Amino acid sequence: MRDCRSTESFYLYLEGELGAFERRGLEAHLETCPACREVLAKRRLLHEAFISLPPLEVPPDFALSVMDRLPEPAEATARWLAPLVAGTASLVVGLLGFYLLTGESLSDILVAVSRSFSSGFGRLLPLFAKLLKVGGLLLDVAFGFVTMLGQGLVTLLSALGPEGIGLILGLGLLLSLLLFFGAKRLLSLGEKA
Repeated sequence: MRDCRSTESFYLYLEGELGAFERRGLEAHLETCPACREVLAKRRLLHEAFISLPPLEVPPDFALSVMDRLPEPAEATARWLAPLVAGTASLVVGLLGFYLLTGESLSDILVAVSRSFSSGFGRLLPLFAKLLKVGGLLLDVAFGFVTMLGQGLVTLLSALGPEGIGLILGLGLLLSLLLFFGAKRLLSLGEKA
């Protein structure tokens, strides 16, 4: 039961899609596993029911008739037009107000904005590049650590066997109980004092 095959391998077996090596391996497994033989028998009944059905005839104009019955999509031009007009109007009003308050022209405003953005990006871009590189390295190290930890745990568990795993779980439970009751006793002693 430990080396049982997937449901997909049964379907591939029934369809004749498995290679010779995989087919022999599945047949050898079926000789020793009654649960998989039962699953295969159920799949065989289902498979035979499917292949006994008559082929489904689809009319040649079926796709066109379905597409003709679909509703026409609504026009989407009005969805983006209103926010575009509102944004443009607010930009024009803001620039006009700035011009009236400061007396600077539109080109002066655009040059000042461009300089401030470029100097800000010029200072922050190397910092973001370094942060991205350090973040990538940290993710690589964390992934490597987790992979190594998982492989070590699998190796340890396979070396211990079921008895060793049971022993470790039992000792862990015993240690947890001792810590719990010891902490409970310390708390009760603290309340008395």
